Amino acid sequence: MKMEDNNLEIKLKAQAQLQQIKEERLKKIKQFWENELPKLNSPEDVPELPKVSETEWREFYVPKLIQAGAIAKENLVVGKIYIGDHRRTNCAKWTGKEFVYRRYKFGMVYDDYCNHFEDDDGFALFVPIREGTEEDYNKN
Repeated sequence: MKMEDNNLEIKLKAQAQLQQIKEERLKKIKQFWENELPKLNSPEDVPELPKVSETEWREFYVPKLIQAGAIAKENLVVGKIYIGDHRRTNCAKWTGKEFVYRRYKFGMVYDDYCNHFEDDDGFALFVPIREGTEEDYNKN
């Protein structure tokens, strides 16, 4: 019985430490977004997008991206090409609902789709920062 109590105590202590580390990490991320988020001049300037609650994303992170220079969804033009950040591309075309980009996989090229950062669906999001050209889209 004593061994089981000791194991449980160790497990609870480890869980508490992990929770503390997670909270400290989230606090540092939020401080960066509040105080150090750079002007988004290039796709490389877009920071890693944190996984947070839908409310926190919508009320804190989306406005911070827009303040830093990301283009709000309401300002996008259907058919226009945008330079921005996504895990697979830096250039995509706005369809009015989502972005389409050229994806290369197993030697094949095909169209793939992703959401604007205001429409977080749990998958990779595109953060547009400026207009691009057809040439940008085709060489991407």
